[in-house]
Amino acid sequence: MKTITLRKTGYVVSGISDLTSWGGGNFSIMMKEVSVKNISKENIKKNLNDNGFGVKSINGAICDIYESYEGTLRYLKTITVGKVSKRTKKHYEEYYGLRHD
Repeated sequence: MKTITLRKTGYVVSGISDLTSWGGGNFSIMMKEVSVKNISKENIKKNLNDNGFGVKSINGAICDIYESYEGTLRYLKTITVGKVSKRTKKHYEEYYGLRHD
C-alpha cells in the first residue's frame, strides 16, 4: 500500500462579493479565488474583490474558506465579512450554499 503526504500550504478564499456600482445600485458577483496564508477576518477583508468588474465599493462578502494542501482543497468553513445585503445572502444560498451540505 502506498501513502501520499501533502503539506498544508495555506488557504483559498472564494465566494460572493456584495458591491455598490458606480451608478449607486447594489449587486453581487462571484469573487476571483485568492490564496492567503492567514484567514483572519481582517486579512480576508483586504483580499475581497470584484473579479475585475470595476465598482464604486466592495461592501463585504460571503466567503468559503478552503485549506490548501499543495493545491488540493479541503472545505473548512464559510464566513461573512463586512456588510452583506439580503440580496447577496439570497444569491449565495441559491447558487453556492448547497455545495457544503
